[in-house]
Amino acid sequence: MAACSPKTTPVKKTPSTSEKEHKDSEGESAKEKKEKPPMVVSLVLPFELDLINYKTVQLKDLSKAELALDFYQGYKMAIDSIASRYPAKFKFQIYDSKDNVSQANVLASKLGIINSDLIVGPVFPNGISAFSVHSKAMKKLMVSPLAAASADTFNNPYLISINNSLEQHVDKAVSFIRQNLKPKNVVLIRSGQADEYKYAVPFKKAIQQNPYISFSEIGIKAVGYENVFKSLTPVGLNVIVLPSTDRNFLLSISRELEKLTSNFQIAVIGHPSWEKLQFLEANTMQNINAYITSSSKIDYKDARADEFVKQYRKKFTLEPSEYAFKGFDIGYFFSKLMAEKGKDFSNYLTKEKYNGLHNNIHLAKDAQYGYYNKELLILKYSDFQLKKVD
Repeated sequence: MAACSPKTTPVKKTPSTSEKEHKDSEGESAKEKKEKPPMVVSLVLPFELDLINYKTVQLKDLSKAELALDFYQGYKMAIDSIASRYPAKFKFQIYDSKDNVSQANVLASKLGIINSDLIVGPVFPNGISAFSVHSKAMKKLMVSPLAAASADTFNNPYLISINNSLEQHVDKAVSFIRQNLKPKNVVLIRSGQADEYKYAVPFKKAIQQNPYISFSEIGIKAVGYENVFKSLTPVGLNVIVLPSTDRNFLLSISRELEKLTSNFQIAVIGHPSWEKLQFLEANTMQNINAYITSSSKIDYKDARADEFVKQYRKKFTLEPSEYAFKGFDIGYFFSKLMAEKGKDFSNYLTKEKYNGLHNNIHLAKDAQYGYYNKELLILKYSDFQLKKVD
């Protein structure tokens, strides 16, 4: 530049005090901006690419890799969106957990992980347990983005659980029954399957704390479908709680309850897993006024969801799965907080509420078990689909 500039005789000028102060201030400001470190985000996801034989691979072999890729792409869209609107800078790192406990331990020792401001993943309980030990020792925040396991399973005050535990679903159901349905009678009907006790036991404990609600519990094998009506009251609303996911039981009991709606007022509270059960008959579920609790629900008619789908298609030439939506919501919540609050973002985790495309996020803190998401939805079978009620 000096060689190409015209030869001029410089005039030496001594800057005034105010000019000198202004330049010093500008210099310090520029230096401060220049030296501000980026926010480091590390995703630890089960790509398992080392296990894939590319010559013989089938679609079913790619399920975990597809989950990881979709989540990553959704998160990437969120962090790009925030980075385009805020002056904050991010360093975005991706690690393959390989869904392997040993690999989780190896990753925890990497410098990139150690220097992270936020670790997202692993996604499965075994990996979360293994990584939690290191997160706790390093005092590093880690996000459990998909697992629904109760936070007390991991005993990590730095763990942030986004998906709700089954106990939270139970509490939400009991609260909805008490405050919104206000029934005369609540009947829990057991199918006899062992898994249903994970829901039935905490539900029974929670509902019995409400002395003004009549509650009873019956087993269908002992009573028989034809005698269910004997547990119902002819006056007022009967809420039937079905903690089972067994196909034969649910089809039989729902049809029996549909018959009883001609003589009894009935509403049904189902297990949160019903949302994924394809065999449930929408018309029957609608006729028996069935509700479920849910951690998430995508409204494809919403303008924001529609725009996300369009942008995802444009960027990746693919349709976004629910994991892409989850990745975007989780990415947006944390990236925005980090962009606004910087390295101190952890002090504001419980103060922000985010209404997402898939998940709503509002965190609460437990000193021993970390952060958990308080947000839960009530969905009702209506117009042959599940719609948000609360």
